[in-house]
Amino acid sequence: MEKKKMKMWKKILLIIAIIIVILILAFVSYKIYLKISDEIEINRRYNEFEEIKAIETKGTLTYVQEDNYAKVENMDYIVQDGIGAKVDTIMLNDDTLSVNMNFKLDKEINYETLSYGYAIYDENNNIYQVSSRHHIGNLEKMDYDSISMLRELGAYNKKDIHSVQLSDSSGIGSEDINREEKIVVSKITIDAKDKFPLSQKLYIKIFDLGYFTIDKDENGEYDSSTAKNIDLSTAKWLFEFDVPQEMNKRETINLKLANEIPGLEIKSMTLTDTKLVINFVSKEYVNLISAGKDMPTEEFRNKRNETLSITDGEGKVYQELSGGTREENIYKMVLDANKKDLAKKLYINYKVGEEQYKSELVKDE
Repeated sequence: MEKKKMKMWKKILLIIAIIIVILILAFVSYKIYLKISDEIEINRRYNEFEEIKAIETKGTLTYVQEDNYAKVENMDYIVQDGIGAKVDTIMLNDDTLSVNMNFKLDKEINYETLSYGYAIYDENNNIYQVSSRHHIGNLEKMDYDSISMLRELGAYNKKDIHSVQLSDSSGIGSEDINREEKIVVSKITIDAKDKFPLSQKLYIKIFDLGYFTIDKDENGEYDSSTAKNIDLSTAKWLFEFDVPQEMNKRETINLKLANEIPGLEIKSMTLTDTKLVINFVSKEYVNLISAGKDMPTEEFRNKRNETLSITDGEGKVYQELSGGTREENIYKMVLDANKKDLAKKLYINYKVGEEQYKSELVKDE
């Protein structure tokens, strides 16, 4: 009797083991299927993307010393699908690249939400940034346009598509809208991870123009469920520019603390014509950032300013433009101070518990 029971249990265990193996094989097969399906879709999208050839044009940049940017001379709109595109100005230093794009349309749209994909790179194929348009209202599994553009540039890393890019953060914003003329001036702003190279040429490729509409609910709030993506064009524009020598004569100022502050380790501080960038290690500040997700927005902002802020001798408090943690617990803070502000004397204010510290930022000769 006991032997029969043992045999029965062995059979049951064998059946369970077989079922487990079948389930594992089914799961692995499904994962392989999904991976193959993804690759097929990526290749299909790329083949469609590659078929669209960019219209190329070369512009002349004239450097404007007092404003620290280059103006594009004698460039008219390049028109495709009823949309004219041209570059107005370019500003480039060690930590920032900004480009003013000008679009002229042949019909009424929601000008405020006009957007596009872009790629900016140089003659050595240093990829400043590749960014696709977010098709609000459409759900997509992957960022197919960025993948396709990086493949087109020969810079696609499937493990991390952002690894080849020199940018740390970026954004697009409307600078001006002329509804009568149907013109939108849009500004691309890109921040460097470390330092932008001394490029001799810049290439700006624009693609996938579109916009979105969204309705408001009875409370006057935007209702995301009503968001609708509208594609305007699949055309590509490619603008080529020789970088003026003046833009490569950069004078980034390295700063240091006049007096060390306990609990605050400054890794680097740089000041340019556009911003102050501080990389620092502070357990107190990083803990505050982590706790911030549970705080009301206003309270979180006040706590951050109370813990660490930059002021000048005239009492001005400089605003943080962007920030975030980086490798090795380093926090990167970007502020709206520039080289002209150094004459007013800049200070870092740091508070831990009841202890308040203040130190001047001075040139690191």
